[in-house]
Amino acid sequence: MKAAFVFPVALLLLTACRDPERVRVLTGEAMGTTYRIKYVGDAEFDVSRIEVLCDGLDRDLSTWRDDSWVSRFNAAAAGSGHEMPDSVAELLELSSRLSEETEGRFDPTIGALVKLWGFGPNRREGWEKPTQEEVDAALGACGFRNLVIEGARVAKRNGDLMLDFSAIAKGYTVDRMADLFRDSGYRNFVVEFGGEIYASGAAPGAEGWVVGGGSLESGIVLTDEAVATSGSEHQSRGFWSHIINPRTGWALPPGEPVTVRAESCARADALATAGFVAEAEADVTRFQEERR
Repeated sequence: MKAAFVFPVALLLLTACRDPERVRVLTGEAMGTTYRIKYVGDAEFDVSRIEVLCDGLDRDLSTWRDDSWVSRFNAAAAGSGHEMPDSVAELLELSSRLSEETEGRFDPTIGALVKLWGFGPNRREGWEKPTQEEVDAALGACGFRNLVIEGARVAKRNGDLMLDFSAIAKGYTVDRMADLFRDSGYRNFVVEFGGEIYASGAAPGAEGWVVGGGSLESGIVLTDEAVATSGSEHQSRGFWSHIINPRTGWALPPGEPVTVRAESCARADALATAGFVAEAEADVTRFQEERR
């Protein structure tokens, strides 16, 4: 009689262990920030795949490490050709389109201006606001016109040009993380990396994933969509925020964060930065009109 109950009990235990509706959570640190991923599935995701991805992107894109591809390219002389890793090639292609779409309000070629304003790894004591002449000189080194891209190789026309993907890198990383889960057969998951978010499918019994917190309005419901926020609450120099207007070369004053939803997180990330720049320009226009 005892043997009659072995199979049902074993089946119950197996079902409990392999629950296809279970929401699992992964958390960790990478590239100077944190990530949190929720996914629906009956098996643990191999976290080492996320670590390998982030380590690779950090080696490609970081301006904080001297041995990254971006840092080595930024230090190179004009005219020298460089083989691009896939991440850089994809980001330059996407960024070129987004720069045109936003009329130059988003531009990853403004590294010379980031350095001039002392942000990122260039932050230093005794910094003073740059003069208009210094801004104009750095601005002249920026722009896609100063890049020569031929296939998988890129070179500078102006040796002072420097790349800085900080306004799109987190969103791009979210998209690449999402690709890992999608390629592994997961349909329902949400990835948050450094505050930028992409959601696929929905949580069990829901129409999407509810996200929020930080600078995001709580209770946003996402499904197959990304959301990113650009603001100045974490980095500033008194009156000046860390966000620079690529059209003028001047750092912008702190302002309210701008949140954008889009089909990819890289796009949402870049457009949020462009939206912050546009809002600052609108504020200046309104001020000038009021003073007339």
